Amino acid sequence: MANVIEINDVRDLRAYSYFWRQLFAQTPHATFFQTLDWLETYWQFFGKQKKLRVLLVQVDCQIIGILPLIEQTESTHAGPVRVLTYPLDAWGPFFGPIGSQPAATLYAGLQYLAGTSRTWDMLDLRWIESEIDRGRTISAMRCQALTPVSLPWKPSYAMELAEDFDTYLATRTPKFRATIRRAIRKAEQAGAVAERYRPAIDRQRPFCPNEQLYDECVQLAKRTWQGGSSTGTTISHQQTAAYFRECFIKAARLGMIDLMALRHDGRLIAFSYNFHHQGRLLGLRMGYEPDCKRLSPGTALIGMQIRDSIQRGDNLIDLGTDHYDIKSRWTNRTLPSQRVCHYSRFSLQANVLRWGHWLKYRKTAAAA
Repeated sequence: MANVIEINDVRDLRAYSYFWRQLFAQTPHATFFQTLDWLETYWQFFGKQKKLRVLLVQVDCQIIGILPLIEQTESTHAGPVRVLTYPLDAWGPFFGPIGSQPAATLYAGLQYLAGTSRTWDMLDLRWIESEIDRGRTISAMRCQALTPVSLPWKPSYAMELAEDFDTYLATRTPKFRATIRRAIRKAEQAGAVAERYRPAIDRQRPFCPNEQLYDECVQLAKRTWQGGSSTGTTISHQQTAAYFRECFIKAARLGMIDLMALRHDGRLIAFSYNFHHQGRLLGLRMGYEPDCKRLSPGTALIGMQIRDSIQRGDNLIDLGTDHYDIKSRWTNRTLPSQRVCHYSRFSLQANVLRWGHWLKYRKTAAAA
């Protein structure tokens, strides 16, 4: 029989760091956002007015899975709603249980929640990667007499990499294929050099991340449209700069950072800030020098990154959600995402949301 240990203080999780690392290594399509290092960073910058609820599932004195959750109050068109959800907050495209037994982890975790007092109005598990979940979340909710409603969430757009660069290019339109080749050729003929910072970690030796390179990227971002952005999601924005920098340091120390830089005459003219794990690359942010458009640095950089990733044996580059019109030129695969919700019968706001979600989904399905 499974036993569930609930942790509410992020500092207490350090006692379970060994088990977290072991389970993370077994997690299909795991990303940096499922590491304990990221959760600690997230909580440091965004944990105020939220309640941490990390559920450790234990069977026969062995931890078989981890279900990280948070409770937070969200503003909705129905009014404030207390939501129990994954702690991703759209910083990445996917999230889920940690470990090789997601079904058992979800079942035990939701069984535990069903037996505790309801301090939330809606259970809303978002950013579920459909290919990995395969209906497990819905089944686990139904087993606990919850009433799950599955809704489409933001898909992520990716490049599935071929065995060689030319094969990948063959999947693009003739016009864009020529554009990529021309941009790379023009940049290389002008003397531009691509550098890839993907340090391998030797745990027997101390490691210092290349913060100077990262700072160069931040300064370049400030000279682009990102410098004037008010969204609070760019690496140079005052509200999130420290968070992105800490993520860079933590990911580098875990051997999960991937930073592609393009230099011309020693000057950084473009960058791509990514995380990587098990052959999958997750693109976070990129930028290029506004006064170097004649070299097409953005197109050249992405093209060089794809070419180099294929040579390294990477199999997928996930460009994340949103901005499909820009990403569609590069991508050849869409990664579906879903959210699974349970709405409390005793919350008026939650039930208003339920009908609102149903109507929105119905309209979206009719339009499709």
